[in-house]
Amino acid sequence: MLREEGIADLPAGFPAEGDLFAAGMDSMAVMQLIVVAEERFGAVIGPEDAGRENLGTPADLAALIGRRLAS
Repeated sequence: MLREEGIADLPAGFPAEGDLFAAGMDSMAVMQLIVVAEERFGAVIGPEDAGRENLGTPADLAALIGRRLAS
């Protein structure tokens, strides 16, 4: 999704636990990521969710989306 949407230029096989910020994701990309996640999955992601603990890795992002969809 990150590559498809042009949010991050990640190499093929980027690991689920790979650091998105070390791979070049910046604050503008975080905003894009939140918009895309909300549109694609219907998960409401608030400003309090926009930190490294929730968006630092693809696995963190997937877990956040899962939590938001479950609530």
